[in-house]
Amino acid sequence: MLLIGTPLRHNGISWVEAVAATTFTIIIPWLFLVLAKFRGGVSDLHVTQRSQRHKIFALTAVSILCGLALLGWLGASATMFVEVLSILAGLLTVALINLWWKVSVHLAVGCYVVLHVSAGDAFLAPAIMFIALLSWSRIRSSQHTASQVCGGVMVGVLISYFSSQLALLG
Repeated sequence: MLLIGTPLRHNGISWVEAVAATTFTIIIPWLFLVLAKFRGGVSDLHVTQRSQRHKIFALTAVSILCGLALLGWLGASATMFVEVLSILAGLLTVALINLWWKVSVHLAVGCYVVLHVSAGDAFLAPAIMFIALLSWSRIRSSQHTASQVCGGVMVGVLISYFSSQLALLG
């Protein structure tokens, strides 16, 4: 929803840009994941086994890079590039961490999204409550340890900060 809704949050972003970014950042990687699950390449759609994540991360990165090339060809706005580059930075960060340790991708993404859309607004307190609730749910469901959840939150905060700094340059 973050990418497809970008034209609603930023003037000058076309729906074509938003659809292209969403397609290469979310839809194509999701199709890779569903195909991998169907073929037995991953045990579940959450890719809970850390050893199975690298191929999905790599395919997603390639898809995002292709999307960035398409956005360049379309003459997309700097804001859309910041959005997609931030997502790529988040993916690369969790992929790098995942080489040694399982971090909660759900928390990294959830934290980034709520901070990104609520930064500086009156919605910051509900955003923090959402992050706390999501953190609790990942621990309660036994999907992650508290430290893995905290790691995901730290990645989300880091990428949110990176995105805001990148936006200042663009």
